[in-house]
Amino acid sequence: MPLRSLNHGTVKPSKMKQIFRIFLSAEETRPWAVVLCLLLSGFAEAISITALLPTIQSITSEGIGKGTSSPAMMFIDNFMSGLGIAPNLPNLILIVVIFFSLKTLLAFVALSYAGYAIAGVSTGLRRKLIKALFGARWSFYTQLQTGRIANIISGEAANAGMAYFVAAQVMAFSVQGIIYTIVAFMVDWRLALLGLLVGGGIAASLNWLVRVAKRAGYKRAGRTSDLTTFITDMMNNIKPLKTMNRYDRLVGEMGLILKRLRKALVTRELARQGLTQGSELLITIALGLGVYLAVTVAKVSLAELVVLAVVFFQVIAIITKLQKFLQQAAEVEGAYIRTEQLIERAQAQREIYGGTRSPMLEKECRFENVTFSHEKTPVVRNVSFAIEKGSITVLQGKSGAGKTTLIDLLTGLHTPDKGTITLDGVSLADIDMKQWRESIGYVPQELSLLHMTIRDNLILGDTQISDPDIEEALDQAGAREFIMAMPNGLDTEVGAMGSRLSGGQRQRIALARALVIKPKLLILDEVTSALDPETERAICQKIAGLRGRYTIVAITHRPAWIEVATHLYKVEGGGITS
Repeated sequence: MPLRSLNHGTVKPSKMKQIFRIFLSAEETRPWAVVLCLLLSGFAEAISITALLPTIQSITSEGIGKGTSSPAMMFIDNFMSGLGIAPNLPNLILIVVIFFSLKTLLAFVALSYAGYAIAGVSTGLRRKLIKALFGARWSFYTQLQTGRIANIISGEAANAGMAYFVAAQVMAFSVQGIIYTIVAFMVDWRLALLGLLVGGGIAASLNWLVRVAKRAGYKRAGRTSDLTTFITDMMNNIKPLKTMNRYDRLVGEMGLILKRLRKALVTRELARQGLTQGSELLITIALGLGVYLAVTVAKVSLAELVVLAVVFFQVIAIITKLQKFLQQAAEVEGAYIRTEQLIERAQAQREIYGGTRSPMLEKECRFENVTFSHEKTPVVRNVSFAIEKGSITVLQGKSGAGKTTLIDLLTGLHTPDKGTITLDGVSLADIDMKQWRESIGYVPQELSLLHMTIRDNLILGDTQISDPDIEEALDQAGAREFIMAMPNGLDTEVGAMGSRLSGGQRQRIALARALVIKPKLLILDEVTSALDPETERAICQKIAGLRGRYTIVAITHRPAWIEVATHLYKVEGGGITS
């Protein structure tokens, strides 16, 4: 597990258009309903803010509309006239309160829905990713790291959901900022323009901190993914590492990842605090300057000064909040994009089979002049042989001879470059691949049970499998006696990868799992290679007892299988001889 093996795709720092893309394109959401609520909220806020101007004039005894004919005054006057409401103090206060409350309610509905949608976005991405992963071609899996997939499904998919929420907040503050800017121009375009310039200046002066935080956020996400992958790989190999005491150097490599992760976290926090404290300082200076210019240069009234101060402060505060959200978006958006990228990679490698015929195995499976290469390396060369129904066909040969590749071709995990594979004379290309695989029982060389009960490992979520089916499969595999002797029987937890059971017990449970579906074809891939001779003989005898009931193909290099074989084939150098 060298450190260089943990490379992962990089994602360029986010831009506003990327944030809006996430908001508008996230599945299982209603972005336009949120936008509508935000626009209505902004309109209500505009009415509330502009109504403050005549309200303050009335309170300060300046007289409503006296000495000013600003667009803001004309807007609120026309609005109230249109509703048939007299512009007196009680009515003005009522307008301010009602429309500000409406603004708050609509914003609450929009952002609450966005918060609620987080779960839907995360779940939708996970569902889409899992579907894409299990629908990919076999060659796709050889390029993946288990830890990387686990990190994306468990961690980054959750952060991807947060990306939608952050995007919704960016949208909300963008709408709010536009509304405040419009109101400011309606009160006094000169001060509004000054506010925009000052806000832009503050944003530009602190933008380098946003970029620093973004880079640190991406590095933190990448280092966390590296760490998860590294630990997953180590735990999958914990027994040999502990037994040989060879984990110290790997732990040292993991220390390098932790060091880089810590550096990214420190950099991110320093940038965050710099942005927060720096923006507060610059806003205070800007407000002081704005008030001074409003009184001494623009000669605005007290009412206009108060409204402009509110608007001025809000516009600058919104710009600062948008910068903070862009910092946060750097991490969660990266998770969203990485999840999308893995989905796209898996979908680009999806299996495409056009067969529609139901699989039949009443006579034989046959290979006819089959050739296959891994990339440009020939593995199977012009192979022809038959697997008769009810027989025990044994493929013997050294490691790397091509035995497992022959089985992968038979199960449709690979497609022949030349030649054909047939079931009762029907080409495998014309067979419904899903139905064919559902009729196969497979026992792999690398025994790895799920961290569940024995029953769960046997049925694999198929509740249609009955207890009598389970008992029959256990009898056929020679597993019933030792399972029923356990205190919890079928409800016994097997531990991580079946670690609470012996090798022979795991092997028998794996065999029973393959038999419980009553398969047309039973494939045994080096099932006794790690067992002692006595256990191997016992399992071979059980397999011999299944002759005639199942069509069995056994891959092995062990001589014990010669005694039970109906047909024995020698696989060597990609060729086959009987």
